[in-house]
Amino acid sequence: MTDGELMLDDEVVLNGSHRSTERAIPLRIWHCTHPRTASNLLAKQFENHPQLALKGYTFFDAHLFGPESAREWKATSDKPGADKATYQNSFNELQQFLERIEQEGKSVFIKEHISFILDPARKSASSPLSNGRLPQPCPRVVDETVQSIDGQTLVTERTNPSVLPDSFMRTLSPIIQIRHPVLSVSSRYRASCKSRGPPDIFAVEYLLQDLYAAPRMVFDWYSEHVYPNRKLIARGAQSWPLVLDGEDLVNDNERVISAICTLANLDIQGVTNEWQPVSEDLKSKQPVNVQTYLSTIQNSSGVIKSGYKEGNLSIDKEAEKWTGEFGSEVANRLKEIAEAAMVDYTYLTQYRI
Repeated sequence: MTDGELMLDDEVVLNGSHRSTERAIPLRIWHCTHPRTASNLLAKQFENHPQLALKGYTFFDAHLFGPESAREWKATSDKPGADKATYQNSFNELQQFLERIEQEGKSVFIKEHISFILDPARKSASSPLSNGRLPQPCPRVVDETVQSIDGQTLVTERTNPSVLPDSFMRTLSPIIQIRHPVLSVSSRYRASCKSRGPPDIFAVEYLLQDLYAAPRMVFDWYSEHVYPNRKLIARGAQSWPLVLDGEDLVNDNERVISAICTLANLDIQGVTNEWQPVSEDLKSKQPVNVQTYLSTIQNSSGVIKSGYKEGNLSIDKEAEKWTGEFGSEVANRLKEIAEAAMVDYTYLTQYRI
C-alpha cells in the first residue's frame, strides 16, 4: 500500500491490537502545527475542500483550562465546561467526529498544535533553556475503538511523544509545519504582547512553543515506527510525515499545495486560493487574541508573499532590530531562543518539501 492509498484490508493489526475496517478508511491528515508558522493559511486553503472535513484544536480546553493541564500557569475561561475538559473526553470527541465524517467517505484534516498534546515528561527534554521544573504525570488516554487480541483489555500502549495512544497516532498522516525561527520567534512575542500583554519568556510553556524539539520528536517517531524509510528520502520529495516550511507555503504556494494534494490524493481544484476579508464588524466581536493571531488571514483576500529569502535571514541582524523594538533584555532572550530553535529547525528542514 502506498502512502496516499486508502486502507482496504478487512482487519488492521496495530501493536497487537485489532481495529475493525469493514469499509475503506479515508485519510486522516494531522496538521501538526507550531505557533506563527503560517499554519492558518494552509487550513484556510483546505477548509472548503469537498473531500475533506476540518477539525481544529480539539485539545485546546484540556491543555489550557482542564484539570490535567500541565502548564506552569493555568488559564481561565468563561466557556462553560472548559475547566472540566479532560484529554480523554476530548479524544472521545475527536473519535466520534472521525467516525461520522469517515462514514460519509471523506478524509479528515485535523489541526492541532503539538504543544497541546505533548506528554508533560517530554517538555523539559524539548526545552533546553527551561528552568528544570519537574513534569506532571501524563494523562491516561484510552483508545476505546481498539481492543487487544483477547477482546477485553483496552489498548493504551504509548511510545509516541504525545499523550495519545500509539494505536491512534499510527492512523494519522502528519504534515509538520515549521518556519525559520528568526521569523516565528519574534512574531509570537509580538502577538503575545498585543493579545495578553508581555509574556514570561523564561517560562517552559513559552519556550515549548518557540523551539522545534517537539515537532522533531513527532517526525522521528513516525519515521521510526510508521514510515521507516522516511529518512532515506531527500528534501523535496513527497512522503509522510511531510515537513512544510511556512515560508515555502507563502512564497511558493502553488508548488507546495500541488505536492500536498498529490500525496493525499486530493483534487487540487478543491483548494481555496481567494477569499473575502473578514468584515470590521465581525472582527470587533472577536476576542483580542483571535483578532491578533488571525489578523493576516482575516485581512487578506489570498496568499501574500513574505518577501523573505532563506539565505538572507540572520538572527544577529534581526536581533539588532528587536533591541530597538523590544529593548535589549527581551531582544537578547529572543536571540537566545531563536539560536536554540535553529538546531531542530535545521534538522527538520533537510526533509521539507
